[in-house]
Amino acid sequence: RQLVCNLLGQLDSNIFYDNLRALVLERVGSEVQLNSIEALGLLKDDQVHKDNTPLDTLSNYLSKRLDFGPGERDLVVLRHEIGITWPDGRQELKGINLVSYGEANGYSAMAKTVGYPAAITTRMVLDGEIQGHGIILPFTRDIYKPLITRLQNEGITASEKSTWL
Repeated sequence: RQLVCNLLGQLDSNIFYDNLRALVLERVGSEVQLNSIEALGLLKDDQVHKDNTPLDTLSNYLSKRLDFGPGERDLVVLRHEIGITWPDGRQELKGINLVSYGEANGYSAMAKTVGYPAAITTRMVLDGEIQGHGIILPFTRDIYKPLITRLQNEGITASEKSTWL
């Protein structure tokens, strides 16, 4: 609560709960967002370990508050819609979906969907499969095809659907 008061510029952390709630609502502008802030316990008087910065303090608090319970796992959902106008004037809408579930007692979906591409690409650079220098975007077949195949081997797959407009 003191951290939230500090972030709001409210010097007196002994402010009445309803007054603090009103200040937060004014700042976030939505009852739904306010309810989420309350559900996270950010308006309570709980003792919190103070770290180097307010962000570090908040991150530490949230990491404990949002820790997975027994048997829980995370989920990553990515949806890309790409509109294409072909040289002959035809128009196509491609939808690409990726859904990945974390393992209850293993890697999270976030760790897999961020870590595997980085690790696979690093291995490709170290093995000389990617030979360019500087910042290289994975838009050429020689980079994205092996990357996608290796991600599929790790259980990360996407589905694609095209619709002609």
